[in-house]
Amino acid sequence: MRYKGKVWRHVPAGAHPLHAGYILRAGGRWNRQGVYGCLYTSLTKRGALAEFAKFFHNLSDVDFQRWNRDLVSILVDLDPVADLTNKATSPIPPDEPFLTGNEPSDFEACRALADSLRAAGYVALITPSAARPGEKNLDIYLDGLAGNIQIDEGGERIPLEAP
Repeated sequence: MRYKGKVWRHVPAGAHPLHAGYILRAGGRWNRQGVYGCLYTSLTKRGALAEFAKFFHNLSDVDFQRWNRDLVSILVDLDPVADLTNKATSPIPPDEPFLTGNEPSDFEACRALADSLRAAGYVALITPSAARPGEKNLDIYLDGLAGNIQIDEGGERIPLEAP
C-alpha cells in the first residue's frame, strides 16, 4: 500500500526533522544498529507525545540535560508500506505480543520481521505503538528506491516540556 500524509516525531530542540546522522547509527525495535537505519515517526501528535514521554522516562540522570525536545511534523509519500496493524493485509496477526513487548526477545522478533519485510521491498512499516495502545507509528527505511520515498519538513515545530 501507499502512505501519503503528515507524521510526527520528537527531535532534539532545534534539530532538523530529517537529520539522518543519528538514525543511521542508532538501533531500535524496527532496525539493526549499524546495519540499516529507521526514521521513527507517529501517525498522530498524540502518539508522538506518548513516544516522547516513554523516551523521557527512560533517560538516566546523566542524559537528563538532553531531554529538551521539539515535536515536528514531516510530510511523507511512501510506497510500498506494510501495515502491521491491519488484519486484512498484515503478514502476522496485529495483536502479536512481541510487536509492543519490551523484552530483548520482542525487539529481536521485530527486527527479524523488519529484515524480512525490507528484503521484500517495503520502504516503511505501520506498527502499533508500544508507548500508547491504539496509536500507530510509521517506521521509515531511508535506503529504499529514491522514487518510492519522499519526505519533507512538515513546517510545524512545537517545543516540548518534561512530562
